[in-house]
Amino acid sequence: MKLPIIQTKLRIPVVKDEFIRRAKLTRKMKKIPEYPLTIIHSGAGFGKSTALALFMRDENIPGCWYSISSMDDDILPFLSYIIHSIRGYIPDFGQDIEKYIETMDRYIREEDLSYLCSLFINEVLEANSDITLILDDYHQIEHSYTINSWIEKLLEHIPSNLHMVISSRSRPGWKYLTKMKVNGQLLEIIREDLVLTIEEMELLLIDLYGLEIEPAHLESIYQLTEGWIIALCMIAQQIPLTGDISTLLEHSSFSLQDLFDYLVMEVFSKQPPMIQQFLEQTSILDILEEELCDEVIGIQGASTMLEQLKERNLFIQKIGLKHYRYHALFKEFLENAFLKNNPTTFTKLHEKCARFYEKRLMWEEALYHYKKINHYKAMASILQENGIKMLEAGKLKSLSDQLTLIPVLELDTYYLLWFLKAEVHRYRSQFHEAEECYDKTYNEAEKRHDFLGMSKALEGKAKIYLDTIQPHQAEKLLYEAIEAREKSISSEAEKAKLYYLLSENLLNSGKSTNAEKWLQKAKTYSPSILDGNIEARLYLRTGRFEAAKRFLLHQKEELSNKNGIELPKSHRETDLLLSLIESFTGEGLMAKELAQAGIQQGISLKAPFVEACGWIRMGHAVQILNKYDSDLAEQCYNTALEIMSRLNVERGKAEPLMGLCILYGTRGEYERALEAGKRALQETEKVQDIWLSALITLCMGITCIYNERLNKGLSCLEKTRELFYQCEDSFGQMLSSFWLAYIYYLEKDQDMFRETMDKFLYMVQKNDFEFFFHKVSVFSPRDLQMFVPLLIECTKGDIQKSLAVKILQEMGITTLDSHPGYSIRVQTLGQFKIWLGEKEVGEKDWQREKGKELFQLFITVNELISKEEILQILWPNQDTKHADRDFKVALNSLQHVLEPTRKARAAPFFIIREGMFYGINPHAKIELDTTLFQSLIQNGLSETYQEKVIPLLEKGLRLYLGEYLPERRYDDWCLSKRESMLVYFLRGAEKMAQFMVRKEEYEQAIYWCENILKRDRTWEEAYRLLMYCYYRKNNRPLAMKWYQKCMTVLEEELGVSPLEPTNQMHDMIIESEKYRNLIR
Repeated sequence: MKLPIIQTKLRIPVVKDEFIRRAKLTRKMKKIPEYPLTIIHSGAGFGKSTALALFMRDENIPGCWYSISSMDDDILPFLSYIIHSIRGYIPDFGQDIEKYIETMDRYIREEDLSYLCSLFINEVLEANSDITLILDDYHQIEHSYTINSWIEKLLEHIPSNLHMVISSRSRPGWKYLTKMKVNGQLLEIIREDLVLTIEEMELLLIDLYGLEIEPAHLESIYQLTEGWIIALCMIAQQIPLTGDISTLLEHSSFSLQDLFDYLVMEVFSKQPPMIQQFLEQTSILDILEEELCDEVIGIQGASTMLEQLKERNLFIQKIGLKHYRYHALFKEFLENAFLKNNPTTFTKLHEKCARFYEKRLMWEEALYHYKKINHYKAMASILQENGIKMLEAGKLKSLSDQLTLIPVLELDTYYLLWFLKAEVHRYRSQFHEAEECYDKTYNEAEKRHDFLGMSKALEGKAKIYLDTIQPHQAEKLLYEAIEAREKSISSEAEKAKLYYLLSENLLNSGKSTNAEKWLQKAKTYSPSILDGNIEARLYLRTGRFEAAKRFLLHQKEELSNKNGIELPKSHRETDLLLSLIESFTGEGLMAKELAQAGIQQGISLKAPFVEACGWIRMGHAVQILNKYDSDLAEQCYNTALEIMSRLNVERGKAEPLMGLCILYGTRGEYERALEAGKRALQETEKVQDIWLSALITLCMGITCIYNERLNKGLSCLEKTRELFYQCEDSFGQMLSSFWLAYIYYLEKDQDMFRETMDKFLYMVQKNDFEFFFHKVSVFSPRDLQMFVPLLIECTKGDIQKSLAVKILQEMGITTLDSHPGYSIRVQTLGQFKIWLGEKEVGEKDWQREKGKELFQLFITVNELISKEEILQILWPNQDTKHADRDFKVALNSLQHVLEPTRKARAAPFFIIREGMFYGINPHAKIELDTTLFQSLIQNGLSETYQEKVIPLLEKGLRLYLGEYLPERRYDDWCLSKRESMLVYFLRGAEKMAQFMVRKEEYEQAIYWCENILKRDRTWEEAYRLLMYCYYRKNNRPLAMKWYQKCMTVLEEELGVSPLEPTNQMHDMIIESEKYRNLIR
């Protein structure tokens, strides 16, 4: 849907030729084309708009003007007006942006703002000519987060051919302004530039008003007004009427605001009665136009009167050909005076305005005028008829604000307003308040035998329990709602809505077949029904992931095509469902991105339940992405639990507790894991949610396996399998079959292993679940190598052999006869640790220190190494015979540590021998922290975009916990690797500090510089950055102290002086201090 554009807002205001030009101000404004950004800020009445309009006309600059109103406080109308403003100069500007806007949801995400900004910048660059964009009255929208965020992104990459001019009553708080000011990219015109000098005052009075004032009086007027233009204009209006200004001069003790109030009263009181009446009566209008004035006031030819007022300079401004508006201060005075002097007419005219807008179906404008006169009955009537449209349009805040004003008596009379209040509360997850309002709706509807109203109230209450997945409580309410609706006169579509909700509730109870039957019945009555994503959830809960994704993505596309504005759908939000599917199928990055979108949507919609669900899904994503940082996943789940506690929704705690259960289980915290699982089960069993109960029980079973409680695990998994069969969830059946097969493999129960493994592989092949072998997902093994020995066993025992061989080949395994079933993870930075799968090797497990050193040598060399070279490195002072003996002992010890359960005489897997060469098996999966660290830092160093650089470097630098193999710091064979890792850290930390300086986050920059100097005292760039940071923090002594330390260290360590850039930094700080002292 294209947004309507009021062309008068894009016209440069008309200014009289006689208006004075101020030399000093003009000289400053002539610099506008030299700066990317100009900000003109001062209070009301200082002539900002007039000065800008005069400058644009006199200099003949093809400016693109936009007069902002308070109704434009959203990024989409704001950007649409900017596009149309520039089109006055470049006719085809912004077509791609408009196309993108038409496809967007009403609630804007951060990535949408970035994309909109990129499109705008590219369009400006393609213009190949300078564009001067004037945003007048910016203070009207300065509270808008999306607009401020968009402008900040624009300022960071502002094209050289764009010159933005912001006129506002206050200085914007954009963080990029300081940097622009320092770099000479910002021109500021402030109150002091706009006030009139005494000479300019005299010129204005002569040229515009034809008045000559004697010098003494002129001086007194100047002292009185302090150069405030609007006050001077008020005085000029009064002098011809009184012929004397002595009365004015008696008010020299007034504040400027008091002076304005006094002057405007004097000017107003001297007007003819007909003009006074017209001014007062039209002051209630924001935009004055002939049709509106004629109909409201009841006079003909209002346009003539408006033009006369403009000619008399009565603080009215012409915008476009037929539209006018009063100066804000003058309008406020007139409206207050009108209410005080003639409250009856004030009320009557507001009512006429409201009816004028009602006829044109402009409900919000009508509500504004009724609100002004406290006509709550009329407001209630409009809201009863049109409130649902506001709700469906996503205008929750506007609707809520209006409903809050309606007295209880009117709410009871127009009782569907209770329903609207309930809906607003429910969408904001205020469930207790929502239930109370639904009850009031039901009671009032019952008194009037309104079965449809009763049904809607019952439906609303049921939705509370659907939102929080409490099917047992929702079921009775839904059947009662269906009964009442079938008694009412309602459409088939209205009945279908309830059938649809019943389908969802049955699905929440794990009754998939019945749910699908009711869904089909709902579709029969209303094929276009879309609400709630029930069909996608049905596919999700029965393991049909591709069908669920197709449905959800189609829904998103449909909504975009309709330019729809979505209301919160609790746990059913499209992005949240997609995130869950991605976590289940091992797409961690996509799951994280979608979860983030869900969190943002919850925040922007003020729907905390949706936000909490976003944190849960973020926990799932982080858990499968960051297996080295499980604390982050734990924080996500705990955040969700805190929100659910605040909302008093105990049922909402089940899923985050399930996440904590498997998280603690994989960390080896068995008791905590089972406790979390039991708490989660209490909630799902209470509301009879079989499907989620099955997933929780599965997590408890997996926990038991990781913590070697196989009997308990077997019991949990058998129960899990039974529950998944009840739900008819093929994915769940596949999961329970795999983990049961794994237990039987460990227990060497060949018959049960064959049965469950055959079932598992059959389910994989039938349902296209092969991703389970290749991607870590919420319910998969954290170490995918766990599959290998089971699949090898299948090839030997002819269990789905062709599929097992195919999967092994896809995993890069072709000739192995055995496999330990895990990968090895190694930490070498700061402290040496290794993990076999999820189990850490303890110090006591290393029976021989030389076995550990041999492994460290192998991972450092990272290639096969001859036995002779090994003996020379590790046993340099022993003869060959004794060294060879000790080598065999160390090698045997190492192999036992890496493969403690290897059968006697079976070939080792991780350490191999080829002739007289030994080393790491290239087929073995060994994850080294140094490999990931080096990759992240290298990628960060090669990137240039801040949005990509900082996350890469942050992640990499977190891995550097200290020097490489600190226990071997005196051994030559790891010296080169140690130095290489240190240099990567220093370069990464330096670039991170530089980017922190760019972002003006000086504390963070200081942190990284100090970390650099702890590890290398001679890293000169760190000193330079520290000097600059403290200089920007206005701490010159500390900046100088770091310079002195730099000189001392470089002389002591290297015998050199600081480089020229360091000395230049020092000189700049000294010079700036001299300049500051000079100003003082």
